[in-house]
Amino acid sequence: MKKLLLITICIFFFQFLRAQNEFITIWQPGLVSNPIVTVDAPFQANSNQIWFPGNGENYTIEWEEIGYPLHNGIMTNVTSTNQVLVDFGTSSGDSSGATYRVKVSNGNGIFRQIKFGTAQLFPAAEMLIPIWQMFGSADKILAVEHWGDISWVSMNSAFTNCQSLQLTATDSPNLSAVTDVSFMFFGTPQFTGAPSMQNWNTSQVKNFSFMFSCLSSTSNIPHQFNSPFIGSWNTSSATNMSYMLAGRTVFNQSVNNWDVSKVTNMAWMFGQCMSFNKQLDNWDTSSLQDMHFMFHMIPLFNQPLNMWNTANVTDMAHVFHGCTSFNQNLNSWNVSNVTRINTFLTDASSYNQSFENWNLASVSNASGMIVNTAIDCNNYSKTLVGWANNPTTANNVNLGSTMPAKYASNVVSKRDFLINNKNWIIAGDTVGSCFLATSEIKNTKKGSIYPNPAKYNIHTEHIHDAEKYRIVDPSGRLLKEGKIENEIINISNLSKGNYILQIVTKDKIQTYKFIKE
Repeated sequence: MKKLLLITICIFFFQFLRAQNEFITIWQPGLVSNPIVTVDAPFQANSNQIWFPGNGENYTIEWEEIGYPLHNGIMTNVTSTNQVLVDFGTSSGDSSGATYRVKVSNGNGIFRQIKFGTAQLFPAAEMLIPIWQMFGSADKILAVEHWGDISWVSMNSAFTNCQSLQLTATDSPNLSAVTDVSFMFFGTPQFTGAPSMQNWNTSQVKNFSFMFSCLSSTSNIPHQFNSPFIGSWNTSSATNMSYMLAGRTVFNQSVNNWDVSKVTNMAWMFGQCMSFNKQLDNWDTSSLQDMHFMFHMIPLFNQPLNMWNTANVTDMAHVFHGCTSFNQNLNSWNVSNVTRINTFLTDASSYNQSFENWNLASVSNASGMIVNTAIDCNNYSKTLVGWANNPTTANNVNLGSTMPAKYASNVVSKRDFLINNKNWIIAGDTVGSCFLATSEIKNTKKGSIYPNPAKYNIHTEHIHDAEKYRIVDPSGRLLKEGKIENEIINISNLSKGNYILQIVTKDKIQTYKFIKE
């Protein structure tokens, strides 16, 4: 009797240990979904079958019908790159509602990845639309119950378009080798997340793009994702967060503690997150280059972003388009490298701030930038004056319609300067009743140079009537001199080190220290 009990305990313990190692999912093969998922396979799975989108060699799949454990099966030495058919046979219970627990382990080989599809990104107007080749029965999976000890190589498109997916696992996936989680939960409207997600090791992940996006989902199911359990993630390796939460209409959780210092792409990151209005003022955005459509069409968003470093950003198109509550001062932003800023604040109907300090040296497209905002006569007038007084302001810029903006009668000359001297196109604005003080119109900005440190060229800013320049070393030895052409001084032939730039104007010499990289 004792021997039998010991054997029973050993068998139970062995099964328990094996269960801890298995990747376990729940499926309902008879589930009818809308839209129906068409799998790129030799044939479509019937109501007793699924296409399991696994990748590995000689791994093992075990399954059992939930509630009927004697109805089970095992597939050993499975090798697949895209998919494998799992046939459950005739259900022991309700055939249409039958659910199955599918357990995957390394078996005699290795199981690497689950991937329900592959996306080909189609460039539509101002956005990327994924066109899917589906490998698995995404409309038949219900839940991830256990992650097990699988060493995942990638989570790219792992559960993409799994319309009914939930996460019930209390353990965490082994993501130590994973750098890509893009599209992991794309198009999963019922997905809500789970507390266990806060324990995920995301420290190596570089690509978070489209991870939770439901932007182009064709499902009519209301979106559910509003998980607070991703705010503690380690994102220190992240470089791409574009479209990450796009279209998650109820998401409104803090991600202010994320390390985004390496992220270059945040395009569409929160686009159409209709409920989002959380602080992001802790973010280090010094690497950011592309933020077009970042907060597109978020009616509630109104958080301070004035401390963001935007020095490397080139694309700001549609950033706050349709953000009807947004009214934060952005006058301190460095936009000197921005080329696209069209539709930046279009229909941001509460916005009333000035952009007088902005350096629009690189802008080529600004059409509709401030149309249908609440920028008043005073702030619009200051903006026109600031841009007209800045010698680095780009030529040939189409600002387009600025309706219903009004400007002070004593800044007409500044507006005319932009139109006639800089060849700008400005339409829809009219003379208002405000009046700027003389001190607000006069160009009193202090001269400066940028960038500093510099590698190839130094640009001058707000330095008028410059006749020539001299570059000397710290001892005063003259190294280079010449005329300033287009407010640019070439320093590419200088050795690395500290230098002094002297700019000679009609009435004085202005001195600036700079570092040659």
